[in-house]
Amino acid sequence: MYEALTDKRAYANTLGCLMKDPTLVEDIDRPLDREDFNTETFYDLLFVAIYNLSMQGCKTIDEFAIDSYLSGFKEQYKIFQENKGLEYLNNIKELSSLENYDYYYHRLRKYSLLRYYEKQGLDTKFIYDTSVDEFHANEEQQKFDNYSEQDIVSMVESNLVINPTMKYCTNTLTTEVQAAEGGIELIEDLMKIPDVGLPLNNNGLNTVARGARKGCLYMRSLLQGQGKSRLAAGDACKMAVPYIYDVKKKKYIYTGLSEPTLYITTEMPVDEIQTILYATISKVNEEHILYGTYERGELKRVKQAIEYIESSPLYIVHIPDFSIEDIKNIIKKYNREFGVEYFFFDYISTSLRLMSEINGKSRMGLKEHQLLLVFATELKTIAQQLDVFIFTASQLNGEAQMATYKDQNLLAGSKALANKLDVGIISMRPSRSEQEKLESILQRKFSIPMPDIGHWVYKVRRGRLTHIIIWSKTNLGTMDEEALFVTDFDFNLIDIDFTQIEQVEAKIQEHSVLASRVDDTPINIEENDDEPVQTKAAFDW
Repeated sequence: MYEALTDKRAYANTLGCLMKDPTLVEDIDRPLDREDFNTETFYDLLFVAIYNLSMQGCKTIDEFAIDSYLSGFKEQYKIFQENKGLEYLNNIKELSSLENYDYYYHRLRKYSLLRYYEKQGLDTKFIYDTSVDEFHANEEQQKFDNYSEQDIVSMVESNLVINPTMKYCTNTLTTEVQAAEGGIELIEDLMKIPDVGLPLNNNGLNTVARGARKGCLYMRSLLQGQGKSRLAAGDACKMAVPYIYDVKKKKYIYTGLSEPTLYITTEMPVDEIQTILYATISKVNEEHILYGTYERGELKRVKQAIEYIESSPLYIVHIPDFSIEDIKNIIKKYNREFGVEYFFFDYISTSLRLMSEINGKSRMGLKEHQLLLVFATELKTIAQQLDVFIFTASQLNGEAQMATYKDQNLLAGSKALANKLDVGIISMRPSRSEQEKLESILQRKFSIPMPDIGHWVYKVRRGRLTHIIIWSKTNLGTMDEEALFVTDFDFNLIDIDFTQIEQVEAKIQEHSVLASRVDDTPINIEENDDEPVQTKAAFDW
């Protein structure tokens, strides 16, 4: 039935390579199953035989092992013999090449994918038309050869989901009202529940941005390697985990905040994010966790932190190659299934999958700044649709280190990203010249250390303060962050009280978990509870 959507050379080389190296059957990066060989019973039973022999521990598989295995199954063995199975297996084992495995593997999978779609009732001629005349057949084959499996899936999504959505679905955010409609109710609601979000890890940012407000998109931009993921982890833990270790009091303290939160990582794998989270809650420097060289009391603190995180609604998703639809679907899933309303996405950038998706929608090649603007627009839209908070990040361009004023003009790829933000921040370490300007301020503020990071807030929608710098002291090993003072972009001191206002306290109370849901008697870990632990480093030969 699917003769035209079959490549028997791909069958031969793939099966021959599996005989030479049965471990390929379990290759998680290049998975196989019976559906890939189901065009004829003969190929299907050969794959099943090789697979089962491999699962039974065979290191190499020859034609005689397969013959012996199939001889125990009357109907299958008859088919094997009718197709001259011994001769076929001997030939493909000799002719197959492990060096060419990847090429034939992907050909086999592409044809299998087309057959899958055909079985679902989809006419796949728009991907690969096998009915064309001989003159166009070679052109059609070359076009198909250049597709990857992901390309095929993206083409189907564009034709069946993205294009119809854009053509027929209305904008669900459109609202039309008389200007004063609901006005009294609005101001009364704001008197009861002010427009203040949950607190972030930096009290200065809480004061300026009024916390993490739902329906809003915030973005923090940094140079490569200056802590995008770590700062986001600190914010996520602040919202989701109701206990945090207090170094001065030498015990865990109860914060009460336990809001379902999702951390979406694109670059760092899950285990790298996990150790950052453990360090954030335990206040044990992540280096000690990574090297296994704990100081007195630290190991117990880390284990206790893991228990607290385990009982908290904090989730991680790692997605290295993503499209906008991938990110939107993740947000929708966790919002629907786990009640997540606070999302940290690391970070807005272009990917091959994203470029394929958007260019498939627009039917024209968009430049990077246009792609990033579309991405930010979609994130802002879903934040409004679901009434959730999204905090993302971005890179800075090469002019950032030399710039006197740090604003949206320094955003890598597209300064237009700022148009869609509710809060825009550029976070950078102070340069030598900036440190000199700060010295005069520090002379007036006794006992305040030199800041090691400045958060240049260039946009706050519905905010009184903007174009200000929140100077802070950070410890990226434990994700501690203390706001020290605020200046404008010309380094003039601005008097701001960082103490939490009543509305923020009310918001914390509103989102605090019941004592019955968590252990309200946190473990008290003294520094002399145990001896330092030294474990052998992985690179110690």
